[in-house]
Amino acid sequence: MSIQLECVINGVEDLRMPKVYRVHASCGEVQLDVELHNEVIPKAMLTGRNMRIEVSREKEKCMQHYFCGQGYVVSVGKAGENQRVVISLHGFLVVLKTPSQLGLNPMDQVFIGADFE
Repeated sequence: MSIQLECVINGVEDLRMPKVYRVHASCGEVQLDVELHNEVIPKAMLTGRNMRIEVSREKEKCMQHYFCGQGYVVSVGKAGENQRVVISLHGFLVVLKTPSQLGLNPMDQVFIGADFE
């Protein structure tokens, strides 16, 4: 199982926790929100860039990306007409909203890989 997304960054929002921010992106029919730490991926690095995201169950695939994080699906539900999947990367959240099923279930272990173009 591998989900690959080509995303356009729509905005970056500072959060209350120091050095933590949330990226909002459109990835075709998928809307993506991902929380990141400025010391891992500097916010300035995202300016004027797009990103590629891969959600996989294989660590080896993830390790090929600039960023690789291991986490768990914490919830799968409906948000209006869309399926909403929340993944926790040890407290940092990744939220995917999509009209189609992604084949992910609560407590699935996943790896999130990201590259920035």
